[in-house]
Amino acid sequence: MKTKYESRKFIDLIQRATSKWANWDPPRKITVGDYGTIINETGEFDWEGNIYSPHFKEQLKSSKYKFNIDLADAALRPNEQEAGDDHFIVKSWGVTAKEAKTSADCLVHISDCAAVPVPGVVNVALKLDLQFDGNKPAAVLVMHKPRYSSLPHDERIIRVLKSMPGVLKGKYIVTEVISCAAYMMHLSDQKQFSVPLKAVGPVTPAINAGGAASFAWSSEAAYGLSRQGCDPAAKYIPLYRLKMPCPKFWEWEDVDPPWNPLDNEGEEHELYDAVRYRCFY
Repeated sequence: MKTKYESRKFIDLIQRATSKWANWDPPRKITVGDYGTIINETGEFDWEGNIYSPHFKEQLKSSKYKFNIDLADAALRPNEQEAGDDHFIVKSWGVTAKEAKTSADCLVHISDCAAVPVPGVVNVALKLDLQFDGNKPAAVLVMHKPRYSSLPHDERIIRVLKSMPGVLKGKYIVTEVISCAAYMMHLSDQKQFSVPLKAVGPVTPAINAGGAASFAWSSEAAYGLSRQGCDPAAKYIPLYRLKMPCPKFWEWEDVDPPWNPLDNEGEEHELYDAVRYRCFY
């Protein structure tokens, strides 16, 4: 598989499956409240600032809009939530999850399926057998122990954003991030392979419930592009949501890719006149 911009192709496939954006470099920090744009050639987020930063606070003070809103207020800080599922798995069109196994008392959540209990395996936290149709590149993103952080639904956030047109106009806002202790991403057109996430030492219910454990990915993929990381002390950011602010919080729109539809090699189709709608103020 020859792809000019693997990052953009992977991000494009994940975005179309979830309306969320894959972080091509999960150890790289992306935080709720970040604002910036998307790099067309790579699909990566181009960070410009954060609405909770001291710098933004100083800019807010010099705004012509005079109101007393302190983003340090606990009610305006990002909401933190631990997911109920042990794994979150995203797969693009052209991929089928043929089998999923976890250790006892675990649940697996697949993006287009319901969460279901599956038989336990003593030293395997997850075993996923993936089937590719082989006709075009497809993408898979697996996250272990996902945690969610998101902007609060509070009208004061909108008032802050509307008061800074010179800074935020035309920018995208990170409204949600999904972090995890272990991730695996794979881009391939291979027919089939297995992805086990193995626990170092026995998997116990206490560990499944969130105790400290060490994990290691292992893959039988013969070719394709894979990235992975395992570290219970780390906070990987494989997935995040971008929004285009509108006058009301609940009317915010998901950000569409800035590129035209991509072919199997990740190149943009030249003959395509996309009409993209942008809403900010």
